[in-house]
Amino acid sequence: MAVKRPKEAHSRTAADLPPSIEDLKPATAEVFLTDQPIEESRLYGVNFSGRKLSLLNAKSSFFERGSFANCEISSLHLRDVRLVKCDFSNVNVRGFNATRVEFIDCRLIGMKASECRWQDVLVENCDARYIQLNDGRVHNCEFKASQFEEADLRATDFEGTNFFQVVLHRADLSGSRLRNTDLRGADIEGITVRPEDVRGAIVSPAQAMELARLLGIIIQ
Repeated sequence: MAVKRPKEAHSRTAADLPPSIEDLKPATAEVFLTDQPIEESRLYGVNFSGRKLSLLNAKSSFFERGSFANCEISSLHLRDVRLVKCDFSNVNVRGFNATRVEFIDCRLIGMKASECRWQDVLVENCDARYIQLNDGRVHNCEFKASQFEEADLRATDFEGTNFFQVVLHRADLSGSRLRNTDLRGADIEGITVRPEDVRGAIVSPAQAMELARLLGIIIQ
């Protein structure tokens, strides 16, 4: 009898950046004060904590140790961008479009990004407790070794997204679309979810038992 192999996880497309970040041109905080896109640039240590920004548009760029904590950003567009050790705690973003973006070792605590549009986004080794990504579209993304306790993920489409070593304790995924979403690497203790939400999700046998308990299903 043939053994059925588990479904393979979707493959995220990485940010299109040069092999060496040093090949990008250095830039300073002044570039944020113009309405022009930030392109092929590297920025270190910019601090816009508590500021109001009407537009942040970056392409093919690298940010390290930047702080946008408590910022209000009216429109945020990122494409082929890597952010390392940046602080987006309690940021309020009204329009967040991200394509092939990598958040690495970042603070995303309490970030509000309702109705976000993310494609091929990596969130690795980040603290994203209490993050709000509700009513969004998060396709083919990868959440890895990160904290998402009590995250508000309601009514978000997670098609093709993978979770590896992610803590989702008490996260609210009610109304979300989890078809082809790989949850096998997530700790889903105490999540809020409805039976129709998990249809088509990829889970481990232990998670199936946990979901059955959460949904009040009796297995005999």
